[in-house]
Formats: sequence, structure tokens, C-alpha cells
Amino acid sequence: MTEQKYSSLRLVTGAYHMPRSLLEFRHAMPTVTLVPHPVFPGHVKQDRWWTWPGTANLLVGEYVKYLFAWSRLKIAGLFGNVGQAIEGKAKARA
Repeated sequence: MTEQKYSSLRLVTGAYHMPRSLLEFRHAMPTVTLVPHPVFPGHVKQDRWWTWPGTANLLVGEYVKYLFAWSRLKIAGLFGNVGQAIEGKAKARA
């Protein structure tokens, strides 16, 4: 994005996947304007999703992944470069 001098990105993914995608992309590219473009796959039942086992599993699983991603980014923010320093030491040993 930086090399090509782009300042915005249209993010196209399933509506159920959009919150985590935005979280990850905003973390990776904080200066880029993200334009979400959610799509609604036909196999994902929007109405009464909890009555459809496949859709319920998909949405609950995506929510759990969102929580883990959010937690990972918050913890990384608390410890700053500690993780990078540890990673750098591991690479130096290899």
C-alpha cells in the first residue's frame, strides 16, 4: 500500500467476517482509510440465525476468533516491543 501510494482500501468479505477483518487491517495499516463492503452469502441465514446449526456455528466461531484477535492486539499494545524483541532474539539464535 505504501509503495504504491494508496491511501484507501475497499475491504470485501462476508458480513459475518467484517468486524475481525477491519480489526486486523486497521492494526496492520493504521494510516489507510478502509472502506468496508460486506457481502451476504446465501448459505448464511440472517433471520433467526440461531435456529440454523451451520450458521450458528459459523457466527459463534467467528465471534470467538474476533475476541482472540482483539485480545492479542490489546496485549501486544500493552507490552509494546517486548514481543518483537523476543522474536528478534529467537531469530538471532537460529
